[in-house]
Amino acid sequence: MTRPSSSPRYRLHCHSSRNNTIVTFTKPDGSTIAWLSGGSTPSKFTKGNRASYEAGYQCAVGIFKRIVDHNRDVEPIALDLFFKGFGEGRTAMKTALLATEGEGIRKLISSITDRTPIKIGGTRSKKQRRG
Repeated sequence: MTRPSSSPRYRLHCHSSRNNTIVTFTKPDGSTIAWLSGGSTPSKFTKGNRASYEAGYQCAVGIFKRIVDHNRDVEPIALDLFFKGFGEGRTAMKTALLATEGEGIRKLISSITDRTPIKIGGTRSKKQRRG
């Protein structure tokens, strides 16, 4: 199925930090349709487990199901994927996209962008301890 060039461009944000993975599916105007985090998945990962690879993978698979359900109700959509952060959820999202779970989502993706802020210069470091 090919999508027309005039199809609305929805967004999928994947924010993966050291402590958690948060995946948000938004409309073209930016309003949230669905979101999942490591603690809100059906497995209910707690504390340090929210930062695990498995929690990120389940977030990705869960949001893929919601996108497919939403895509049934509306006209064909285009999807922009945004990554932010260097946590394990980032790798889990990429793996889920390439696995069989992401097969229906791959054809919707029109662009992938990395929005991770990278420190250039930044604030001055603490002085080294003398021993």
